[in-house]
Amino acid sequence: MKLKLFLLTMLSIGCFSFANAQYVNETPISEIETEYIRVWADTGALLSSKISVRFDWGQGGRIPQITDERRRVVSFNGMIDVLNMLSKEGFELIQILRDSKDETEIFYLKRKDNQRPSLD
Repeated sequence: MKLKLFLLTMLSIGCFSFANAQYVNETPISEIETEYIRVWADTGALLSSKISVRFDWGQGGRIPQITDERRRVVSFNGMIDVLNMLSKEGFELIQILRDSKDETEIFYLKRKDNQRPSLD
């Protein structure tokens, strides 16, 4: 019984640590100091329902994907999953555009006003 309780505890700790470990360019999403961001789904693996996401906040260079603390690309169940995660990080959806060239949906988000640090 103690072994089962120990395994359940370790599994829970692992799930909670994964749930809060999203990074972009090795910076936690919660610490990115920008007003607006742009995200879109990357092409996923063949026969997979999971997606990865590109994340642009005007950083220049190669547009990074969301990763975990081990620099592994994080897979999501869909864009709603991504939007829910970003909402918890202090962003709100302001617009969705469809690129007519490749039919990609691009999501524009803005940091919520109540999430901004005080300058006092």
